[in-house]
Amino acid sequence: MRQLIHEAGERLAEKGVESPELNARLLLAHVLGVMEWKLSVYRSPVTSDQVSRFQALVDRRAQRIPLQHLVGSVGFYGLDLMVSPDALIPRPETEILVETVLEEIKKARELDRPLRILDMATGTGCIALALANEVPSAEVWGVDVSESALKLAQENARHCGLDQRVKFVHSDLWSAFEMDSIKWDVIVSNPPYIPTEEIPTLEPEVRDHDPLLALDGGDDGLDFYYKIASESGAWLHSGGFICLECGKDQASSIEILFKSASWFADRVVRDYNKIRRILVFRREEHSRP
Repeated sequence: MRQLIHEAGERLAEKGVESPELNARLLLAHVLGVMEWKLSVYRSPVTSDQVSRFQALVDRRAQRIPLQHLVGSVGFYGLDLMVSPDALIPRPETEILVETVLEEIKKARELDRPLRILDMATGTGCIALALANEVPSAEVWGVDVSESALKLAQENARHCGLDQRVKFVHSDLWSAFEMDSIKWDVIVSNPPYIPTEEIPTLEPEVRDHDPLLALDGGDDGLDFYYKIASESGAWLHSGGFICLECGKDQASSIEILFKSASWFADRVVRDYNKIRRILVFRREEHSRP
């Protein structure tokens, strides 16, 4: 096993894969059907079939196919979610988005009705499902323009036992909803925010395997934020808030465009690399002192 991992790690390193030995360990653990940390105490012989399957996976990982696509799932906020090329692979930074929403909900006043949460551009459903799992009393919607992404989200909901808790809707923003038919208390989103010209420079795992629809944020990466800033007021209850993830060096520009639409940046949260990653907006009259 040590030899297999060492040789695979060297090959992945040659191909520019980040954390090559960890990738090799995770692929071997997947083939053996154990958690990665159990490899150090694994005592059963590795069969020739398992070696062949492992080496085939290493070959594909060396082609920069995402690790998550090879193992078929990813952990996200305590949930095991299936992934595919139909939707963006959930990232650790987006767990900070979920955590921020939960913290803001705890600070909010008690409602005389169920809390309503809308996850816009839901993709795998990771945000909607995590929030539904953490806030059992909430009514949660997940919206996406991609039908294939919604199918994956629905599969994840069934897999997590949350299919009765989240309503997934095929819609381009609010196009599938009638005005004044419904309002939400929380609008949350990890939207496409990569500037178009930067997409060719992304790592192959992202550039070649995440859907372009989930990456391309237009010329400045802010197309989606302009729409949210201008349109979401009609769909948010008084006192509600918007929580968004954004890219590096985008927070200030997003704050400015939201301020022009009478939104106040009530909170900014930095990610693990100290990047201003999560923004919480409220109407100016409802911001906290």
